[in-house]
Amino acid sequence: MPEFTPAALARLVLSDRARDVVDDALRLVPTLDDGQRPPGDLLLEALRVRSQVDKLVTAAVLNAREQGAGWSEIAVLVGIRTESVTERWLPDEQRWHAGLAQPMRQEPDEDLPRLAVPQAAYAPEVYARDLDRWALRHVDEIEHERWRKLGRDPERPVSDGLG
Repeated sequence: MPEFTPAALARLVLSDRARDVVDDALRLVPTLDDGQRPPGDLLLEALRVRSQVDKLVTAAVLNAREQGAGWSEIAVLVGIRTESVTERWLPDEQRWHAGLAQPMRQEPDEDLPRLAVPQAAYAPEVYARDLDRWALRHVDEIEHERWRKLGRDPERPVSDGLG
């Protein structure tokens, strides 16, 4: 079993969150069953996508931090003050590192332990393979050729870049 660095795990979680956004957003494209949907159903679906995007942004912040970005750099990218960035995402970063140190955690008032990291970080081999398959279905041949030129395995568009 390969060892995944915290940076590789953060990138894998980012990939998984991106897939969630795409999959949820794709459900909004077809119009064939609109007549059978209750009013507001598409709004609820769009709100689900927004929730997934919020998780994606958090994963992107954690990935940037694992890649060495400072809070002030992230603040510039997000377009808000550094203090606001740390108020918003520092608790997520602290939970991330605590989860990496102890992936399963049992609180005193809980009967069973719970996962303290995203599932992709807990089972990275499984998620990397699954994301490879997903990406192969969604990425065109031009991207495959670009990966080949970079010396990457185009059959492993996610897992080959985590090393």
